[in-house]
Amino acid sequence: MNTELAPAPLDVDPVAYAHSADAMIQLTDACLRTARARLDEIRALAARPDAELTVAATIGRLDDATLALRNAGDFAQLVAVAHPSAAVRDAAKTAEPKVDALTTALFLDAELARVFRRVAALAPPMSAPERRLLDHTLRDFRRNGLELPPDGQARLRALNEELTRLGQAFEANLAADTRHLDVPPAALAGLPRSYVDAHPPREDGKVRVTTDYPDYLPFMQYATDRATALALYKEFDNRGAAKNVAVLERLLALRDEKAKLLGYATWAEFVIEPRMAKTPAEVATFLAGLRSHLEARAAREMGELRGMHVSLGGKPDDPLPPSDRVYLEDQVKRAKYGVDSKEVSQYFEVSRVQAGVLELTGRMFGLRFLRQRAAAWHDDVETYAVTDLAGAPLGRFYFDLYPRADKYKHAAVFSIRETKRQPDGSRLLPIAAIVCNFPRSRPGAPALLTHGEVTTFFHEFGHVLHHLLSESALASFAGTAVARDFVESPSQMLEEWAWSKETLDAFARHHETGAKLPDELFAKMIRARSFGRALATQRQLFLAALDQAYHTRPPGLDTTAVLREIHDSYTPFKYVEGTHFQATFGHLVGYDAGYYGYQWALSIARDLFSRFQAEGMMNPKTAADYRAAILAPGGSDDEARLVARFLGRPPSDEAYKRFLSAE
Repeated sequence: MNTELAPAPLDVDPVAYAHSADAMIQLTDACLRTARARLDEIRALAARPDAELTVAATIGRLDDATLALRNAGDFAQLVAVAHPSAAVRDAAKTAEPKVDALTTALFLDAELARVFRRVAALAPPMSAPERRLLDHTLRDFRRNGLELPPDGQARLRALNEELTRLGQAFEANLAADTRHLDVPPAALAGLPRSYVDAHPPREDGKVRVTTDYPDYLPFMQYATDRATALALYKEFDNRGAAKNVAVLERLLALRDEKAKLLGYATWAEFVIEPRMAKTPAEVATFLAGLRSHLEARAAREMGELRGMHVSLGGKPDDPLPPSDRVYLEDQVKRAKYGVDSKEVSQYFEVSRVQAGVLELTGRMFGLRFLRQRAAAWHDDVETYAVTDLAGAPLGRFYFDLYPRADKYKHAAVFSIRETKRQPDGSRLLPIAAIVCNFPRSRPGAPALLTHGEVTTFFHEFGHVLHHLLSESALASFAGTAVARDFVESPSQMLEEWAWSKETLDAFARHHETGAKLPDELFAKMIRARSFGRALATQRQLFLAALDQAYHTRPPGLDTTAVLREIHDSYTPFKYVEGTHFQATFGHLVGYDAGYYGYQWALSIARDLFSRFQAEGMMNPKTAADYRAAILAPGGSDDEARLVARFLGRPPSDEAYKRFLSAE
């Protein structure tokens, strides 16, 4: 094959192209040829009579072009951060600039715009999702610069190209910078036995601890050597900093220039306009309301942490570094509530958690998950087909759960192919991948997840379900193609199943004895759950406020100075001098000016969950209603209407505020 091959079919299986750099380039180019062909067909209608401007010939073809663009770029985004071969990763990175260039060209195409404006004026009969896609398309022509003069459009193209390149560089710099400390074995005091066993001394007698999550997170939570924990924290918050501080400051300047070119005062104003919040002012009001609601409770929690610090030998006036937050919380929970998180983790061996998530969600939604033998982008990757109980196929997904060199450092779900209704009435099956960095079990050495990691597993699988259970007629609105400040709601809601004794009893077993999680230990976990919630939410508000500050203030700012200011304003922990968290804040690429959406979506998630609380977490009718009202439509309707359809009333933040206040 070569880059001149025929256009790729819309039902192309992108994973089949993961075997080489050439194949990844061929996948991208073939899918882009499909997209261009569909757009050319629409463009040709500009000179045709009105009767030929049918919904199928215009909106239908645009949806096909959108699917082809997604096929060209989505899987490539995953390969670019997860493939073991640097050559294949580099080849995959060439997809995003190509996709962005064609997307930019699409929305700067005056002939295409004329066709869709004619369709809007003709107002032919169409479905509500088709009308929604037409309205969004006309809006996006404006948002993407169609009304600019030629020199403005040329500058916009250049800006988009450089923004894509810089975003890729930011992510690559972060992925490539795994740091470490070589410490004496005594520095592992307080850590679980499984952690110590997995970190034997090297030839020099030292133990190597890295900044990868399976090393870093337990060390922050359990290590009694807090000086070493602080040193590891500094390394963690300086990953990629040598390059990424400059990259970020250039990104911020270019985003601001693009926003002003398009007629917006700030990048945040541009980004938030099509989302549920609509304006930065609404975001600021939302964040301020939560900040005020949490203030007194956060102060009480901080007082308890200070008390624990003193009881462990510290001084009352010692400044507490952020590296000590989860450690001191763990100590308070153990002392006050009798919860030993290491004891809790004994019931969460990683493969049992994986099986439990599948069993529970299968029961809730009437699904079967069938393990398949299939090649993927790495030998660690597991393939699952998804069917309904009658055996009808619904889609496919992949588990890529364990860390390795040069792999994506966080937890996320990547779309590989979207669904849509095909002309013959059948459904194109969706494909997704869940990527995490959990510890791996080995013979004689079980990998035990913290309960927080179990919650993360449920969260990410919520995204998988949102993707796979979509019944959208249009690929443009399939699965998680919803407003970005709503997209986390289904996954955040599913986290609650990690906090139910009924659901945990289905899979939580002691890795040695097979005993269920004891009722007494679970009761302690529930009593302890609320402690630290205010401080943890304050941190989320800090991240959202930092993101908003970077994208609402004039360009040319010193990102480190703003980081210091916002950190010390929003959290009671002292900023650690010499660190550059902004260089590691991966959400500044992709979620730029949108990080507030995690809290916005969490407010909605708590509202959605209130019905499950009232009717039963494994209630089949409630789950079926939720699937039909929230998961199946994707972005085919206004998100507030989806929520109201499920709850029988408009959305409210009262459930979230009750949750934040609960003792």
